[in-house]
Amino acid sequence: MSMLNGFIVAAALAASTTAVARPAQLTDTQYLAVARCRALIASPALGKQDTSAIDAEYKAQSLGRMPVALDRADEVQSDASRAARRAEGDQKARLIAERDGACQVFAAGAGGQAMGSVAGR
Repeated sequence: MSMLNGFIVAAALAASTTAVARPAQLTDTQYLAVARCRALIASPALGKQDTSAIDAEYKAQSLGRMPVALDRADEVQSDASRAARRAEGDQKARLIAERDGACQVFAAGAGGQAMGSVAGR
């Protein structure tokens, strides 16, 4: 649970620092937040959403990364998927809030439109 809270805080921090203007190449911490968000958005347990925008962002951000960062991103995605599958009650609500909040900044397109079904609300 402590590691999960750390990732939630990291994703929120990364989102708050990138909300104004995201650099072309994200830091490794931001890249890991994208990996986590990708898993949360794709999770059927949380209500799977369209992942095409975040998949494109993830793929673009993967280019030129050190193998250790790529391996860590795989671990982060696996951990987030597992957490989503097992989540109930308040924990599930927190994961959905993260997906619908902090994760949206990583999937904003060139026009600034958030991705997934949340954008249409």
